[in-house]
Amino acid sequence: MDLLAFAKIIANRIEAESVRAKVPVSVCVIDIHGNGVLMHRMTGAPAFSMEIAERKAYTSALVGLRTAELSALVQPGKDLFPLMGLAGGRFCSMGGGAPLTTDDRRVAGVGISGGTVEQDVSILEGALRETSPTLNAAS
Repeated sequence: MDLLAFAKIIANRIEAESVRAKVPVSVCVIDIHGNGVLMHRMTGAPAFSMEIAERKAYTSALVGLRTAELSALVQPGKDLFPLMGLAGGRFCSMGGGAPLTTDDRRVAGVGISGGTVEQDVSILEGALRETSPTLNAAS
């Protein structure tokens, strides 16, 4: 499996969804070791969206959860609360990140940012519904 080729497919689908939503975004794909595979910023996406997209991708790649699902688990008093202080604050629990799998094995995480959290989640979920059966977003 060529992870860069897959990352480009995901980025193109996210870009198409964001154009439909009229919300320019940044896209980042990070492998399960925390290394960048792809960083893509659409014209008009806020400059800070690149950093947020990277953090969402990093979180999903390493933790294996959608960032929207993680938010409830990292609140004060919850078991994963300490997670948000690890890795120099690199983890992010805002919605807009998802793990990516192939053959039921997590291979990367994708994160997007540029709109509201709700817009980011909607764009990401719309794009991931179109992924191929062999390379999928983890549910």
